Amino acid sequence: MIPKFSVKKPYTVLVGVLLVIVLGVVSLMRMTTDLLPSMDLQYALIITTDMGASPEKVEMEVTAPIEAAMATTTGIKNVGSMSYNSYSIVTCEYDDTVNMDSVVIEIQQSLDQISGYWGDSVGTPMIMKINPDMLPVMTASVDVAGMSALEITEYVDRELIPAFESLEGVASASASGMLEETVMVTLDPIKIQAINDLVQTEIKGEFKKPKAEINDGIKEIEKGKEALSEAPDQISEIFDQTIEGKEQLLKAEAELKKQLEEIKTQRDQMKAITSVVFPILDARDAAVKELAKLEAEMPALQKRYVEIQVEIAKLQAAGSAGGATLSGNNAPSNPGMGNPGIGNPGTENSGTNNPELEKLEAEQAEIEAKMLALQTGKTAIAEFDKAIMDYADELNATGLISIKTADDISKIKPTFEPLVAQLDEAVEKMEEALVMIEEQKNALQTGIDTLNAEAAKGAMEMATGAAELSVAAAALEEAKSALESAKEQALDSADMEGILTLETLSGLILAQNFDMPAGYAYDNDTQYLIRVGEAVKSVDELEDLVLMDMGMDSVGVIRLGDVADIEILDNSDETYAIVNGNPSVSLSFEKQTGYSTGEVTDRLLDKFESLEEQNPDLSITVLMDQGIFIDLIVDSVVQNMIIGAILAIIVLIIFLKDYRPTIVVGISIPLSVIFAIVLMYFMDISLNMISLSGLMLGVGMLVDNSIVVIENIYRLRNEGLSIRKACVEGSNQVAGAIVASTLTTVCVYIPIIFTEGMTRQLFMDLALTIAFTLFASLAVALTVVPAMSSYTLKKPKEIKTSGYDKMKNWYGNVLELCLNHKAIVLILAIALLVGSAGLALSKGLTFMDMDMETNQMTVTISAKEGEMLDFKELTGMSDEVIERISDIEGIDTIGASAGGSSTSSLMGGGSESVTMYVLLEEGTDVTTSQVSEEILKRTEDMDCEVSSSAASMDMTAMFGSGLSIQIKGSDLDTLQELAIETAKIVEKTEGTVDVKDGLDEATPQWTITVDKEKAAEYGMTVAQVFQLVMEDMASSTSATTISTDIKDYEVYLQTEEQSDLKLDDIKSLTFIHTDKEGEEKEIPLTDICTMKEASTLSTIRRDAQTRYLTVSCGIDAEHNVTLVSNEVKEKIAQMDIPEGYEIEMAGEDENINEAMGYMILMLLLAVIFIYLIMVAQFQSLLLPFIIMFTIPLAFTGGFMGLIISGKEVSVIAMLGFIMLAGVIVNNGIVLIEYIMQARQQGKLKREAILEAGVIRLRPILMTALTTILAMVPAALGLGEGAEMMQPMSITMVGGLIYGTVLTLIVIPCVYDLFTKEKNMVEEEL
Repeated sequence: MIPKFSVKKPYTVLVGVLLVIVLGVVSLMRMTTDLLPSMDLQYALIITTDMGASPEKVEMEVTAPIEAAMATTTGIKNVGSMSYNSYSIVTCEYDDTVNMDSVVIEIQQSLDQISGYWGDSVGTPMIMKINPDMLPVMTASVDVAGMSALEITEYVDRELIPAFESLEGVASASASGMLEETVMVTLDPIKIQAINDLVQTEIKGEFKKPKAEINDGIKEIEKGKEALSEAPDQISEIFDQTIEGKEQLLKAEAELKKQLEEIKTQRDQMKAITSVVFPILDARDAAVKELAKLEAEMPALQKRYVEIQVEIAKLQAAGSAGGATLSGNNAPSNPGMGNPGIGNPGTENSGTNNPELEKLEAEQAEIEAKMLALQTGKTAIAEFDKAIMDYADELNATGLISIKTADDISKIKPTFEPLVAQLDEAVEKMEEALVMIEEQKNALQTGIDTLNAEAAKGAMEMATGAAELSVAAAALEEAKSALESAKEQALDSADMEGILTLETLSGLILAQNFDMPAGYAYDNDTQYLIRVGEAVKSVDELEDLVLMDMGMDSVGVIRLGDVADIEILDNSDETYAIVNGNPSVSLSFEKQTGYSTGEVTDRLLDKFESLEEQNPDLSITVLMDQGIFIDLIVDSVVQNMIIGAILAIIVLIIFLKDYRPTIVVGISIPLSVIFAIVLMYFMDISLNMISLSGLMLGVGMLVDNSIVVIENIYRLRNEGLSIRKACVEGSNQVAGAIVASTLTTVCVYIPIIFTEGMTRQLFMDLALTIAFTLFASLAVALTVVPAMSSYTLKKPKEIKTSGYDKMKNWYGNVLELCLNHKAIVLILAIALLVGSAGLALSKGLTFMDMDMETNQMTVTISAKEGEMLDFKELTGMSDEVIERISDIEGIDTIGASAGGSSTSSLMGGGSESVTMYVLLEEGTDVTTSQVSEEILKRTEDMDCEVSSSAASMDMTAMFGSGLSIQIKGSDLDTLQELAIETAKIVEKTEGTVDVKDGLDEATPQWTITVDKEKAAEYGMTVAQVFQLVMEDMASSTSATTISTDIKDYEVYLQTEEQSDLKLDDIKSLTFIHTDKEGEEKEIPLTDICTMKEASTLSTIRRDAQTRYLTVSCGIDAEHNVTLVSNEVKEKIAQMDIPEGYEIEMAGEDENINEAMGYMILMLLLAVIFIYLIMVAQFQSLLLPFIIMFTIPLAFTGGFMGLIISGKEVSVIAMLGFIMLAGVIVNNGIVLIEYIMQARQQGKLKREAILEAGVIRLRPILMTALTTILAMVPAALGLGEGAEMMQPMSITMVGGLIYGTVLTLIVIPCVYDLFTKEKNMVEEEL
């Protein structure tokens, strides 16, 4: 039906062809290019910090609860975790069908439920979806002639990174090797003590006068006592002395009363004033806090206020345009909102029932209320300050304190109550002294009276007076002690060492380095932004930053430079980046999701060139570029496609010996490819290594349908049919066969929907591309080929095929011989299948070859196993390596980096190794493998580990590499013992290299164990000991940021002790203990603690909520990972594993086994689908079964191809076997279909078999050879990047060669064996 329509309406076909070409060109121009298909990794990471917590504590308090919560999320497949010092990483793997965006929301909800049980030290968990785009698409180094490392850093940070991140498709540009400067503020105890001495001296001076007055009183009393004792023998003298004593008492009494009144006055004034001032001060502090909240909200409220006014105006305008009448006072108020409480009458009685307008007006009113509250609050604070300062002079008049601002009262407020209490106590003591003095006065007066009355008793009365004077003197001494106590209290409260702590200083610096807009104000029609404060702009300004004013003339204003040393530090001892010996900065570029890798790298390269033209001293060297690999692969695949197409056309010319049908088939090749590209574009398939490989394979198979059709048309035309009838009949005769063959080929990819993970995401593009190509070729074969043939084959051409005729005759004789010896043929076929499969599988299995060699390679330098290198030693080794290898032939550029803050540091890099990128000269004959060998040879005697990878784009990390053995259990000590035992087993297994027992992550640990009983004797607990140690170890604290015109500096604070903390400082820690007698003693911490050195795992790994350690190793080039894995499994099975512990294989071998399982499942399902399709075509259960014998024949050829080429059976090779199953049955279908047609025409079985073999020989050979030759370039590994798909091409080439030859022999034998001789014509009728 379709061929007839195409022949009758060729212009309709032409329109369709042109439409496909136009769509194809547009699609090709808009398709993205990438290295691999777009892969959605079903993983989520949950990163949670717990500062200061050990890995065990992190595991128990953070990791385990998160794992338990994640285990109940939708579609969870596996939960793994790593608990580090101070943070936790939990990895969640989900089913392929789960929507990760929905899962992230569910994860957040689960975390919210458990986060309430965590302590304050646990941070907010960060959820991150793993995306392949997180990996850099390009790495480059930057160096500028004449610039230092610091200047290059500033240039990159200020100029280059913003320029790169502004490019379309660039997600981020991460730098490593940057020299970062910070400002370190170290408290200087000597400077602080100097200020403290001045403050203490000032305070002591304030107490000198009251003390001197009391001392004078004591001296006067002493004089009175001396006067009484000077006249013991004469009554008159005693009388005089008594009078004199009385006078002294009166004088002392007057002095004490005067001092008492002064102290009372000071006390009462302070009580009276503070009773009024402190409530005002409390109200002011509350108002300040409330005002701060309003000021923090004000920028957003102001912005929203303007937005509301604009929206109201729009609504009013819309209402007016719609015929509604809005009140004139609905016009928005002044947009600056300098006076939010005025000029906005439109917020009420607007004259409209518009709900949205009313809602906006309500929100506007609410904002205005808050803004009014802000103004009211400022006014209130000003009033509070005024009210407080009204009492400042009175407080200053007391002479005890000095107040200049309201804030001064807040600072000294805590000292008021102790000072008043001391004054109260002094008043009480002095009043007691006055009472005693009064008593003494009375006693003296009585003595005088008695002397007058009884002279004999005078001496005794004077003695009594002297005693009473002593009591008065004692009272004055007590008053003196009370004054001393008040002075000590004042000195303690003004101790600068207690005031200028890290926390206080950090808060003061942050408060003084303040610059914030407060709002807007108006002056007539001019709107002003009110800005408060001025941020620090330089280190000099930071040093001059005002901290406080003590209100003392001798001290003055205290500035940061007065109490601390300020210096600029850099991280030159932690970062390392050079290119060809010059300082540089490395940049890693990540692309945005959805953008083409090739386009992004091209934009970056263009930007590099542009920047280098603008700055001749700038040199940007590309160290790694995924775009190069993509270009290489695209060029290689296109080259192989062209070569394959040319070879296929040559086959047609050889067999048909006529250019006309060759042209028809040749046109079908690009047309089918273009059609397939259109379908790929609309299915959102990118041009990547996998999809392009599918196109390359499709080129060989897509001509099969056209060949079968054109060959049949050509044959019928030569038999004498008219051109139009030959085109229609020839197409119709084979339509069923090519539809069935296309379906059988395509259906082998249907089972891919039953696979999961990486296997599905990798091969889905390949399956769809080949399916699109084959469906396109089917459409072309049934439309374009008959339409073109009706014009190009009008004149029949007599072709001499003597060579082909001889081949047919020879084949006919061989086929007849084999039909007479069917058993021998079948036995040999089975024997070859078993032998080839056994030999191929004996070499082991592998995943795929992803090592693509280019002019880029990497070298890694690290410490030898069991040894450590500090950063300086490591970079020194790197310099030596560069010096040794720089003159190797072919090397153009050497770049090295370590440390820094790049993405690579977060993903396992950092300061433990140096990574070198080695670029070879363009056009050099030296290969990266040769350079790699020379590098290892030149560095083998160095005291470090040097490893070299000749493939800069090594993708094995995606699929695992080497063996990985997980030992699972609960106790870490037992796990470590099992890990060591397992590592020994692995190390003794032949073929293993670089064996690691998983204990290299152990870190030194200093354990402090508290003796609780001894600690209790001193009133100490474990928590208090922890706090003591933590205070001594506290790291530098980030205080603020200085923003200069050139760069920003982070400012960090630390004490002098923290700047150089050593282990000996921890050992010598002490604490203060007050014993029962009240005496303070300094107790060494070692009296209540034991300290010892130990080691602990720096990382605790868990899988399925069970701890595990990983023993890993590499596999040398002479051994296969699966064979070594099987040997290791056997040895591990003989281990005595404790109950509750298990050992599991992981890594590359498990990935291979999983992928192979999916491949076998795909193969079985594909075979079933192929059989069912053929059952539907032939309406028979037997004939499809016979045709299925072609599959094992093809497999034999595939195994032979792998054996001859030295390749192992890989996942890619298995994909070739699956494709073989769909392709090879096409020959059997064509052959069996003709046999059936011949028998239905009345021919005998043997005659029909022989005739079908001879007649179908040419189309079978043509279709097989075109497919084989199209894949020969890929099978030979021609072109860069062909290594990955080479095993599949080898499998298909070997399978098609062997399977095609054997199909022509074995299938006829099987058909002859399983079918009976009968009259098919009668049965058909």
